[in-house]
Amino acid sequence: MPGIFKRSRAIGVLLAISLLMAVVPSLNALPGGISSVHVQNGCNCHSPTSDNGVVLSLGGLPESFVGGEAYTLEISFIGGPDASGENQGGFNLRVNGGILIALDSTVQIWEGSATHSEVGNDQRAWQVQWVAPESDTIRASFTLLGNSVDGDGTPDSDDRWNVLEYEVAGQNTGSDSFIDIDEPAWLIIVGALVAIVLIIVVVLWKMESFGKTELVHWLTTTNHKDIGLLYLWASIIFGVIGMALSVLIRLQMVVPDNDFMTGGLFNEAVTMHGAVMVLFTVSPMAFAFANYIVPLQIGARDMAFPRLNALSFWSFVLGGLVAASGFFFGGAADVGWTFYSPLTSIEYTPGAGVSLAGAGLVLLILSVTCSTINFLVTILRHRIPSMGMMQMPMYTWTMLFTVSLMLVIFPALLGAVLMLVGDRVFGTLFFDPSIDGTTWWLHIFWFFGHPEVYVVLLPGLGMAMEVVPTFVRRHLYGRRIIIWALVASVVLSVLVWGHHMFVTGINPTFRKIETIGTELISVPFGLVYLCLLGTFHKSKPDFTKLPLAFVMGAIGIFLIGGITGVYLSSVAMDVQLRGTYYIVAHFHYTLGSVAVMTLGGIYYWYPKMFGRMLDRTMGWWHFWMTFLGMNLTFIPLFGLWDMPRRIYVYQDSAGWATQNLLSTVGSLVVFVAQLIFFWNFIRSMKNGEHAGDDPWGASTLEWSTSSPPPKHNFDELPELTSGS
Repeated sequence: MPGIFKRSRAIGVLLAISLLMAVVPSLNALPGGISSVHVQNGCNCHSPTSDNGVVLSLGGLPESFVGGEAYTLEISFIGGPDASGENQGGFNLRVNGGILIALDSTVQIWEGSATHSEVGNDQRAWQVQWVAPESDTIRASFTLLGNSVDGDGTPDSDDRWNVLEYEVAGQNTGSDSFIDIDEPAWLIIVGALVAIVLIIVVVLWKMESFGKTELVHWLTTTNHKDIGLLYLWASIIFGVIGMALSVLIRLQMVVPDNDFMTGGLFNEAVTMHGAVMVLFTVSPMAFAFANYIVPLQIGARDMAFPRLNALSFWSFVLGGLVAASGFFFGGAADVGWTFYSPLTSIEYTPGAGVSLAGAGLVLLILSVTCSTINFLVTILRHRIPSMGMMQMPMYTWTMLFTVSLMLVIFPALLGAVLMLVGDRVFGTLFFDPSIDGTTWWLHIFWFFGHPEVYVVLLPGLGMAMEVVPTFVRRHLYGRRIIIWALVASVVLSVLVWGHHMFVTGINPTFRKIETIGTELISVPFGLVYLCLLGTFHKSKPDFTKLPLAFVMGAIGIFLIGGITGVYLSSVAMDVQLRGTYYIVAHFHYTLGSVAVMTLGGIYYWYPKMFGRMLDRTMGWWHFWMTFLGMNLTFIPLFGLWDMPRRIYVYQDSAGWATQNLLSTVGSLVVFVAQLIFFWNFIRSMKNGEHAGDDPWGASTLEWSTSSPPPKHNFDELPELTSGS
């Protein structure tokens, strides 16, 4: 035993000596200095403290760098001991972004840092090449350490060193301040937020006796009509944000060589405009009306799961706020609303914007999941006994198709977002380009993204199919044909995602299948379109009614969006048009028709929700400015089939100035039209003409109760007869 203890002590002593030998250089090293960097033929600093007598210089750096650009840096210093002997000084340069490259034998690269070599010991100036990071939306931080020595070959108190820290921003990096007051575009962003606050204040002021009790009620309510109104207001608020961003985009493109916005803020505006409008405005607007109207249309007292309904709404609101908050935390997501890989990797977008957008999407998907389950159970199990499936109103039918489609595609988006989080936070390689992760992202995203267009479209069509029969005074023509056509379109919508990938080099046979499928999907929608028009046959429609005017305008807009989409099913044309403003015009004509249909739905059901009519004069101003402004905005963009999307500046010689000017004027007209609508919406809540229970003479069940309906919806549950 004593021998064991002696051997243990000996081993312990040896370990202690070894550890001390390892630690001593660090103890003598300068905090963060070059003496802690062990490089071949390099140097260690000598003095334990820095000396301002050694003046370092780092030349050749631009005021702002271009992503991927190479810069020759001049490193030098003056001061310290007189230069003598074979050693005169050394340096160590580190940077947190990009690559350092040695230009001659006097410099060497070791573990990403640049330092002098043994050959470079006898000088006090060196050259290094720096290749900037690919992303120009970040800041590169340089740390330069230089030591001036007396050349006697031994470290002593005569040797001196100093440190210089320097930062260079990418050309599209925003300000670090909470709001970049140097950006004129920020005035519109802040103005939109102020407008939102004013809208909320004015609305609460218009409501009588709003106090603590009412506030608690709206924060805790589970009634489906209250949740519907909350969805409606939240969608309007997010719509204000999305429209403000669209105005920013168009103001940047109004003239050539415009410096109204930086490229970074422009990319953020484009990304968040698409995400906010598609995911947090138009889609939730459908849930607003579905929550309010569907239970009334099927004779239900409430949704199947009221608390789940409230959870869905608050998850949606929180998700939208989180996704948009990136503007105030170093910059919002700037990779396009499709979030293409590898732009979303931590290498290219190191800020918090993409991560916050991903977190917001997760909350949105939670909201959608709760709503889809709730609506499926409500529609399938809570109809009045006398209402069979084929007797359901068309808006309820389209919402059934919508939530069924959501239940299929949103889990794919959730999986993609979680994998993206894994890549950004945990270093996984799901979307690594070296293993074709970019294509993997495209498959998953467009499996969600293409059907999402129909998720947005179907509720709008449902509104149109409620409005048209009411004001044409005829039953909807081909009702069963429409239902089965929508079944076919829903199935096809999840099978043709590949037409978004024609330019990626996917299998030629797969491209042919996707081409045929894309052409086929126009057939069921053509049937729906013809049935809507057939309803007008031998009728006397009342075109003086605003809901019908908006729906007819939307039908015309939808026709342009649909026809221009057929061309894109051709691989040859898609290769030419993909990534140009032709796609922007087509996409906005498709979703723009949905927005106009939704406005028709608001004018149609506003009396049911508030018991008052919207002002007709302001309504007609709203209609004509919206309809004409939309066409003025997007028709010129079809002519820009040679202009790449998402560029933030262009030259006059490109020949795109006239179209962009007209488009910007049109967008401003549309924006002003919506301001008129917002004021009409708020004003009419208190001052609008009393509507009565059924001002339109409609026949669906929601009009058989009072306007607005009582908390329990019906005093007595209605019953359908064979002639209903």
